[in-house]
Amino acid sequence: MKLSEIVIKNFRLLQDARMRLDTTGITTILVGPNNSGKTSTIEAMLAFLQRPIKQLSINDFSLGCRDAFVKFETHVLTAAAAGEAPAAEPPPLPALPVLSLQLKFDYDDTGPDLALAGELLMDLEDASTTVTVEIRFGPANPQQLAQAYLKDRDDDQSFADYLGVTLHDHYKLDQFKLSPDGAQAERLPDRGILQRLIRIDVVSAQRHIDDREEGKATRLSTLLHAHYERRYKVDAPSDFKALEKTLREQSTALGPQYVKAFDGLMKGLAKFGHPESPKLTVRAELSADGLFKDTTRVYYAAIAAVGLPADGAAAAIDQAFELPERYNGLGFKNLIYIVLCLKSFREDVESDPEHRPRVHLVVVEEPEVHMHPQMQAVFVQKVSEFLAPAAGETGVQLLLTTHSSHMAANCGFAPIRYFRRNKGTVEIKDLLSFEASAKTDPERTAMEFLRKYLTTTRCDVFFADKLVFIEGQVERMLLPRLIAALEAALRDKLTSTYVCTVEVGGAYAHLFRKLIEFLQLPALVITDLDSIDGTTKKKTPVANGHASSNATLSKWLPGSAELPKLMAAGEAEKTSGRVRVAYQIAEAAGQPCARSFEEAFVYANAAWLLANKAKLLATGDTFTHADAAALTADAYAVSLPKVDFALDLLANSGWATPKYIREGLEWLAKQ
Repeated sequence: MKLSEIVIKNFRLLQDARMRLDTTGITTILVGPNNSGKTSTIEAMLAFLQRPIKQLSINDFSLGCRDAFVKFETHVLTAAAAGEAPAAEPPPLPALPVLSLQLKFDYDDTGPDLALAGELLMDLEDASTTVTVEIRFGPANPQQLAQAYLKDRDDDQSFADYLGVTLHDHYKLDQFKLSPDGAQAERLPDRGILQRLIRIDVVSAQRHIDDREEGKATRLSTLLHAHYERRYKVDAPSDFKALEKTLREQSTALGPQYVKAFDGLMKGLAKFGHPESPKLTVRAELSADGLFKDTTRVYYAAIAAVGLPADGAAAAIDQAFELPERYNGLGFKNLIYIVLCLKSFREDVESDPEHRPRVHLVVVEEPEVHMHPQMQAVFVQKVSEFLAPAAGETGVQLLLTTHSSHMAANCGFAPIRYFRRNKGTVEIKDLLSFEASAKTDPERTAMEFLRKYLTTTRCDVFFADKLVFIEGQVERMLLPRLIAALEAALRDKLTSTYVCTVEVGGAYAHLFRKLIEFLQLPALVITDLDSIDGTTKKKTPVANGHASSNATLSKWLPGSAELPKLMAAGEAEKTSGRVRVAYQIAEAAGQPCARSFEEAFVYANAAWLLANKAKLLATGDTFTHADAAALTADAYAVSLPKVDFALDLLANSGWATPKYIREGLEWLAKQ
């Protein structure tokens, strides 16, 4: 059995959020900017399935629910002010918000799956292979709640404030099984079936990893002790007794026994390492305060050269030393902690066969903390292999929340779920459906390009607030300076958000169209006019050109290859939804139009280039013209090495941004 879909309503940012899980593999990856609802998704499942319901508060209701509270309050107070006598059948009250979590499960024709699914089926269709349950936190009796509000509220106390204090007196938790279309619901007698359905374990993003005795630090040794208690004590009782006897006699004998107890765990941990990963040794430190839980420590093997070549000695001698866990780097300590947690979760589930849930959902929040990029790139694959259930074990599914483009880049589209805030609520974009939307051969070709491009470069687009597509290295290097040159109000709107720069030529930028429209991100495409002759199709000055060879302009925006139409296009023709294209235009009336960035820069800065050519160490010798008019007339023919020219511009100030780029950035800042 697998959890295939989650629907959350009215919980924090998730006013009506639906998320499918990847059921072909075991891993689903939640990505998106900060405060976009990834953690709230995990919190909602924990709140409804595992935590005491008393922890829910009025602040867990979406802000969109406040209007319903106000309508309820207005109705109740208006009716009371009118002096209406209690009726046998009082008029209906406005609906109150209900928090809900809906879970859909896919099941197989196996005995354990069928036994549980049979209790949840709402139809007799042979083809049906899904069951759905819903947990609701709603008002037990709205009429009694209205009366209690009138009777017990303080003077001028709003209904929302009153409910904030008395929420659990009037709101109750119920669980239902639903028909496939969701139209019918039948109350379940208790929460027992939910416990048999699913268990959730979480490795929180807040991980305090150390072996200090004080405060909130979480010693790795504590997790080793949990593994020891849950697994070794059960699987090898005779060895466990021998260890107890040995502990009472002498602490020095504990080391080899502990290594034996944790041998399988260390082998699993080794899958995540590399040749230079430190080897771990488990030792006992006896104290009068405790025997087991407080007397184990993780030690790291450190190699040091002892002695110097002298008296004919060929070389220094390498000697191994052991250091406590707090002396190792945070990255490896974080990795060890995650692996130990995962191992502990799985062992806890498998150690009680009679009460195993059909689905074990493991959540790891932000595993990339302190990890180097190479480890991040392989982590998803390695952790999926590590958690893959053996024959007869409970199926496990993994949810990863991450801000690491390295983790997202190597997973393809299918497992990625993209979270995006939109006017106080959250939309969850399913990239599995985006991938499946490619129906024609050109669309499938574009999809394959995107998959390869995002894998070989980066997936920053999934964490950005705004996108800028550029032609090449010059624009990429200069973009921060171009943004800094904007007016303060516009500059702040860009520098206070995460702007992702995607370097892709005009021949390929249009292939990103479906992805941008799917993600609904504001995007500026800065590209070149690329004018060509109408007969030879060779590049030519714009004044002599008839068409553009730029595929982005012809296939996307403005949607034409004809140079006159491109030159006449206004902002409306260059904009579609949240996407705008920017290409060369005349700097002023009567001036020529450029074909490329370098030519446009010359038109905008001819006088500055001649005045500052001595400061342009790589390209200054190019500008031998008598005056600005001569340089402007020769701008198309001027040959500038792109990177060298960009470095010269970075090293100097005072130049002006070409008009087409300035207008594009101003548009993006306002989005």
